Order: sequence, then structure tokens, then C-alpha cells
Amino acid sequence: MTKLAHTLAPAAPATTREPRPFLFLEPRLATAPAIDVAGRDLLEQLVADEIPALVRSLVNCTITLQNRRALESGRQQPIALSVLNRRRRVARAWLLAIIAGGVDRTTLELVSRTWLPTLASAGPDRRYQPQFAIACVEFVRGAITALIFDQPCDNLLPAAHALCALETVLAVHLATLQLATRAASAG
Repeated sequence: MTKLAHTLAPAAPATTREPRPFLFLEPRLATAPAIDVAGRDLLEQLVADEIPALVRSLVNCTITLQNRRALESGRQQPIALSVLNRRRRVARAWLLAIIAGGVDRTTLELVSRTWLPTLASAGPDRRYQPQFAIACVEFVRGAITALIFDQPCDNLLPAAHALCALETVLAVHLATLQLATRAASAG
């Protein structure tokens, strides 16, 4: 048996990582938000070709949320084809509005009254769940962020501008959704 000439130094003690909370998007009121034009253009350029895949992913996310809710309540039903088609059309329209930087009044009304309630509803009675609409916003935020930063590059500043444009648009959509939800529950 041979002995080592060098003694092995003890390994550094393992540091425990402190869990950090996930940073959810903060709502931002649409009082003339400044959307970076160059960032919006880059966002549109990077995401436009991936809209069909994003639509499928978003609709699958809503189906997963609906199935989870149905399993918890014990009333599981198949999703009707008309509901799927409606969600696909709504998801496509909403995603196109996001990459176009849509924060105008008409777009915000569609977001709060049609698009997100349709994506976050279930069944023929269209029970709207605001927390599922917020989950859809966060899902879209993550999916598009992954598309923005999908390749390494020397300068990340243009991608950061595109991300800022995305988060500004989604924050305004989220604020509009929350205002509409409060108004509906108060009125």
C-alpha cells in the first residue's frame, strides 16, 4: 500500500444558498408608458416567427390550469373544440398585441374584458379566475424572455431593451386586468 506524498486539503465547507422569492411582474398603470421603440422592434423581430409555438404553449398552459382545477373540484370534462379554437384565436391576438407594444385604450379593453378572461375561464359557464389570468401573464413573460435570450451574444443591451419593452407592455396589461377585476367585484 502506498501513501500519498501530499496531504489532501479539506474541502471548503458547503455554503447553503438562501432561497430567494420569485419576482413576479408588478402592475404598472398606463399613464403614458414609455416603451422603447428600438426594444419593441427587436422584440417583434425575435418573437414574430415563434407566435404559432407560443400560441400552442399558452393554450396548453390554460388547459393544464383547467384540468388541475377540474381535478380539485372532481368535475373533470373534456375540453370542447370550440373552446380550444376560441382560446387559440384569443392567444394569437393577445401575443400579436404584446409584440406590437399595444398599450392603447382599445387593446387594454380587449385585454381586460375579452382576451385574458377567455384564456382564464373554464367550461361553458366561463367562470373567470383572475389568478389564472395572472398565471397566463407570467407564462407569456417567461416564454418570450426565453426567446429573447436564446443565443449568446457579445452585447446584451439590445436584448435588455427588448425585455424592458416586453415587461412594460405586460405590466400595463396586468394593471388593466386588476383594475377591471376590482371594478367588477365592487360593482
